[in-house]
Amino acid sequence: MSTKASSLHEPAPVEGPTSVGSGALKVCTYVFFPAGGIGRYTHEWLRTLGRHDGVEATLLCAPDFQWQQAAEYVAWPGLRALSHPVPLRRRLRFLRGQFANPLRAIEQAERVDADILHFASVNHLTFPLWAPALKRLRARVTIAVHDVRRQKAIVHRVWEDRQLQAVYRAADALFVHSAYQAHELRDFAGVDPARIHVVPHGPYPYSRPTADRATLRRRYGLPVDGQVALFFGQVRDEKNLDGFIRALGRLDAPLYGLVAGHAHDRHRGMAAYEALAAEVGVDDRLVFLDRFIPDEEVGDLFSLADWVALPYRTAFTSQSGVLNVAAHYDRPVLVSDAPVLRETVEVCDIGVAAEGDTPEALVLGIERIMERVNGGHTFAFEAYRQQFSWEENARRTLAVYRELL
Repeated sequence: MSTKASSLHEPAPVEGPTSVGSGALKVCTYVFFPAGGIGRYTHEWLRTLGRHDGVEATLLCAPDFQWQQAAEYVAWPGLRALSHPVPLRRRLRFLRGQFANPLRAIEQAERVDADILHFASVNHLTFPLWAPALKRLRARVTIAVHDVRRQKAIVHRVWEDRQLQAVYRAADALFVHSAYQAHELRDFAGVDPARIHVVPHGPYPYSRPTADRATLRRRYGLPVDGQVALFFGQVRDEKNLDGFIRALGRLDAPLYGLVAGHAHDRHRGMAAYEALAAEVGVDDRLVFLDRFIPDEEVGDLFSLADWVALPYRTAFTSQSGVLNVAAHYDRPVLVSDAPVLRETVEVCDIGVAAEGDTPEALVLGIERIMERVNGGHTFAFEAYRQQFSWEENARRTLAVYRELL
């Protein structure tokens, strides 16, 4: 076991080849959600991990896992499905899966005599129900901590915090995406820093655009000339779209925006943002695509944009999947002072970090990124893709696994 958390600034040295040595290392990875950001992350990470010699990578997932057909690893679809067209049935499946699926994953890891049971997500609400089975498991337990704490509680904040702390303390190793998250996790759960390891979040590859930029802009009702910012992904309150719209209303420079994605059920709907755009007088400069964006359309949206807006609230402490799509398409990002996003931009010059998340702070950030784009600034996308690669993630992860066994 190492004596300190790994750092994105100073990758932990790994001696020897990436092979795990004699005998295959059996890694079972549990993922609760069949789609979404954590599902995509798990798919990309596991396909890279599974390419290493001496690693048997198995995904423990539901039959409706979105990327199962594209898997380059073994998929065991033995978890209870969550998807259902009827909302009430979907909620009931979600609740049942909270305790049934962790137990099924533990049983399967025990059945195949896994060396590692890795949780891509944790069902902390029901941890008291499956904690005894986890304690009896021979395999080492590791967790990917994408969010140290949820932005919004599902049932009760105090109860959920206690269960999250218990889950983290039960793990042999915990993986985060920034030095800030490592400190946050240590302070929140009282976890030994030696068990916390920083691994990069790799870029997300999507398809090439279907047309040139001018054609794409006409297709979506945007001007061919002038800068266009893209706000992409599931719209949630903490992503601060309202702050960005208000900043756009205070901006003197001509900027257009495309908002692409659907609002989460428990958050403000897209109609509220469209009304705000009209209120501040920028509805003629914003185009809203209030729908799910299929994978084959992602390349078009990022290619027509000059840069990507991530004006998330300061309290947002996760890494961003959207940032890693932007990096794939060489699109600079505007981030707020959300600590993990700011840390990422400071490590590699792939955009501009505003000094806050208020409209006033965002205006200054927008002016800076527009100036850099207009001036032909060379952003460090290639350096980012090397330093924050899935391969680097897998390398660091395997180094931790070797220490555990």
